[in-house]
Amino acid sequence: MALAVLYRWYSFYETDDKDFDHQGELLTDDFVMVRPREAGMPDSSGRHAYLESLRGAYAGQSNAHHLRGIEVSSTGERTATATVNYDFQTHGPQLNGAALLRYDLELVQDPAEHLPRLTRVAEQILARQEAPFQAAYTNRARAFVHYWLSLLEQPATDAEPLRELLADDVSMHLSDGRTLSAFGEIAAWYTTTVNQVDISTHRISDFKITAEPGGDYHLTMDFAWQGVTRAGQPMTARTHHQWTLQETGEWYLRLLDFKVTTIEPFTETTAEQALTHHLDTSP
Repeated sequence: MALAVLYRWYSFYETDDKDFDHQGELLTDDFVMVRPREAGMPDSSGRHAYLESLRGAYAGQSNAHHLRGIEVSSTGERTATATVNYDFQTHGPQLNGAALLRYDLELVQDPAEHLPRLTRVAEQILARQEAPFQAAYTNRARAFVHYWLSLLEQPATDAEPLRELLADDVSMHLSDGRTLSAFGEIAAWYTTTVNQVDISTHRISDFKITAEPGGDYHLTMDFAWQGVTRAGQPMTARTHHQWTLQETGEWYLRLLDFKVTTIEPFTETTAEQALTHHLDTSP
């Protein structure tokens, strides 16, 4: 779930029409931003102070964040830390440049919310780079994908969180031949799917995205799934996905079209084989 938060964080800096309310929803009230001294911007203490420090700060700039890696560690029942390395690029009237950066994140989980919130972000400049600017329009789509998967891996009490992720004319084409479009049908699919397993994990590979001028995104990707049934049986499967996501300016893109086909069917396995399957499909 940390990846869903991180990609949403990146997306704020990369869009021209920045939604400060949406960015604020990622943060605790006592959020702290520790900036590198070389950046020339002061640290911020408190969500309001952080958001105010950004107003007008990136006017005219195009920013891009390209994730290299993330390591997440649990530090308590509702807290975690994450170390993130990424390539940052900016282009515009204020600055042109690129650098390898590091985030040290602290996150806290409110039991009433699905995603954790950031309580502290410390940024470091690891190395200056010489690189042409490359837009990172995929981050908003990646935020959607990881949030969608988080709802399958750590299910909500009901399907209601899916409602804000679905376009009004959504079509979901399942591998068994069914096509779902009404929210009630999709809610029933969700409830059945998450109730079949005790543990569910996905590894994404072969992620490709095409952005359309009208704001839609076309995604193709493969999921390597590992899980454990209610009866305690380890299982694996692989699926191929084609999604179309619609830009509406809301928290998340909306799912317009969803197609899934089976590469490898659900198969009983051992814990050792499931681990091998997991490692073989690591990106």
